[in-house]
Amino acid sequence: MEGVRLDLCLLADIRAGDVAAPCHAAAAEAVAAAGYRVGVLPVAPGSIAADPFRLDEGFSRLFASGRACRLAPGDAVDCTLVLAFDARLFAAGPLPGLRIGAARRLVTVERAAALASLPYADLERLAEAARLALGGPPVWAPTTAVAREALTFAVPDWPLTPEDWLPVAPPLAEAGPRATHRGRPAIGAARIARVRPGAALPRGAVPLPLWRLRLSPDGERPSWPPAAPVEIWPDDRISLADFLPLVDLLANADEAADDPCPVEALLALRAGTVPYLPDGCRSTFGAAALYGAPGDVARRALDLQAEEGLARNLRAAGAEALAGRFSPEAFLARLAPLLGPPRPAPFAPAVLARPPARVLFLSTNGVGMGHLTRQLAVARRLPGRLEPVFLSHSQAVDVARSFGFPAEHLPYHAASGEARAHWNAGLAETLGAAIAFWQPAGLVFDGNVPFAGLMAALEEAPDLARIWIRRGLWGAGRDPEALERGAAFDLILEPGEPAAALDEGPTAVRRGETRGVAPVRLLDGAEIPGRAEACAALGLDRAAVNVLIAPGSGNNFATGGLAARAVAALAGRRGIGIAVARWMISHEAPELPAGVVALTGFPFARHLAAFDFALAAAGYNSFVEHLERALPTLWTPNEHAEQDRQIVRARWAERQGLGLTLRLGEEMRLGTALDRILDPAERAALRAAGASTAEALAARNGAVEAAEAIAALCGTAIARGR
Repeated sequence: MEGVRLDLCLLADIRAGDVAAPCHAAAAEAVAAAGYRVGVLPVAPGSIAADPFRLDEGFSRLFASGRACRLAPGDAVDCTLVLAFDARLFAAGPLPGLRIGAARRLVTVERAAALASLPYADLERLAEAARLALGGPPVWAPTTAVAREALTFAVPDWPLTPEDWLPVAPPLAEAGPRATHRGRPAIGAARIARVRPGAALPRGAVPLPLWRLRLSPDGERPSWPPAAPVEIWPDDRISLADFLPLVDLLANADEAADDPCPVEALLALRAGTVPYLPDGCRSTFGAAALYGAPGDVARRALDLQAEEGLARNLRAAGAEALAGRFSPEAFLARLAPLLGPPRPAPFAPAVLARPPARVLFLSTNGVGMGHLTRQLAVARRLPGRLEPVFLSHSQAVDVARSFGFPAEHLPYHAASGEARAHWNAGLAETLGAAIAFWQPAGLVFDGNVPFAGLMAALEEAPDLARIWIRRGLWGAGRDPEALERGAAFDLILEPGEPAAALDEGPTAVRRGETRGVAPVRLLDGAEIPGRAEACAALGLDRAAVNVLIAPGSGNNFATGGLAARAVAALAGRRGIGIAVARWMISHEAPELPAGVVALTGFPFARHLAAFDFALAAAGYNSFVEHLERALPTLWTPNEHAEQDRQIVRARWAERQGLGLTLRLGEEMRLGTALDRILDPAERAALRAAGASTAEALAARNGAVEAAEAIAALCGTAIARGR
């Protein structure tokens, strides 16, 4: 099979929050700008704590510009040089599925302590993993003198580059103006990562200067009263480009053995801010920083203000370092002898080099079809290189086959009566066999509870990308153990919830661990026929006032009585057309009076244009679909304890003027509610109030965003040890 032909193939963690990702992106940009053909294979090692939901901005710009191609595991690559940024990429063992042919191989060593602390046998396993991934033994490139010393001590027989491969200082976009004429110096602490190694500054270290902190909202707060004025800037509201010019000294309590070249210090140099670093970083930053122990930071900040010319000299040394050893030109000078001059790109059959990959979708049974429907919405929008395969506990799994996807039904323990422990053991075995057969790049689970059998199967497939689609509006105290299992997933996607402002359930306080997307819909507007076609398909009169009665499947909440009363109340009125929804998984299908249409098939949303109003359960999919059509709806929420909080959606819609609410058990109010929604003026007001919501929902389908996130993760080599 022909490979993608490149000058440079990079292996790197491209996630936002990997502390070195901005430096790696800047290096890749420099090589691409010099005319070389560059490809990047993303690797997500479990040993690096990073944000799985966002791409580093530098890599995002690089891919968007087309100056570098994004590779995926399984791509065949033929290159002059393969460069792996950070030896920790191989700490968990061999990266599966890589097919890289390279004339030369290089691995940078950035975190010296991480390697020096490993037993020699583990270091040899790491070297073997790198050899297998890169197609041959690499040369190791320490990024600093500290890393070189640690590497020489730990593995003196490894071949090293003769020079240190210092990182490229990343750009600092739109840096704000520097603050001047302060009465006291300002000290700052700021991290680009949610999780960052290093010691904390000791309490009382800052008795005089102003202390500015850029912390995550759930980070440790300083004690009160503070020793000095304190400002806390949450990291989700402010950028380092805004923050750094407002401080004179950046003091992050770094540890040189762990990270001798902190990227935050490089960004500080870009902003004209002086880094305060441990003495072990002196060989890296030279005269561009101040050095000392954490407890001395206040004194050194006062020295910076008191000693005339000190700040000026430090900033001049910082500018010199940025233009010299941390510059793109310095990186290219080291790289050019290995690459040779840039050459015109030959024909590269990228299609042949990228075999298709599969994504396994697993959904729980549910009372309705919400879990399976959301997965179908996402699966339909995956890029062509990813083939969806469905496993579902839902009896409606045939709908996946109707969309052209392979699908298999896995009976749920409640349906078979099997003991839960035995069922989970069987589920683990079945999923393991499915994973072995389909060889998927990722598994996407949609359900409230990741079953023990699923977790056991995932443990046996560490190379598999793991995604959980988890909608909100959980009831109070629901499934705390299930929420803790979220830590085993690489990505938790939360579909947009129109009523999110009223969500007080246990997932609402855990949104920091999720990636939110817009509300998810199975169909786009262009797939929904107009009124004439929809009415003709159902046998309804387009000139009548047509109503959809869809109070739910009734499998765990008795809705048949309400539907029957609504039909009886409307059937005798002239000019009214009635359709009653029948779910594929409903246990009962009562007889309907003559002239009343049974709405069957999937999905119901295809026929919504036929209706003037609806009486419907407030399940996630129906709620979003009706709002997207601005369809006046009398919401009848399912309030069973195992359901999501549908009453919250109904109340939100009523408060926004988008619908009415009728709780089951309030049937005595049915006649009044129907009279209201039958009033043309009332329906017109509901439609008008819902117009802006409908427009916003039509503009963005969260299924597209979810598919893009899943595709990105499935295009990443997962480095997770067993």
